[in-house]
Amino acid sequence: MRTTISLPDDLFSEAKRLAGDISFSDFAAEAIRFRVLEIAREQLGRAMEEGYRQEAESPSLDPEWAIAEADGL
Repeated sequence: MRTTISLPDDLFSEAKRLAGDISFSDFAAEAIRFRVLEIAREQLGRAMEEGYRQEAESPSLDPEWAIAEADGL
């Protein structure tokens, strides 16, 4: 996909310098992919924390299964 973005001059210069022999397009794609994965991990972590918090406040496990869960069965 082809797109146009605007970057501050200093950011563009630093990115071009860091890219070295890599094309700016490939460098930008890698940087965006890294940030997208980082955001996805953060969102998953928050969702898991919220799920654990809700489960601690109001357990969904039937009390009869609590012993099996504690024993690791």
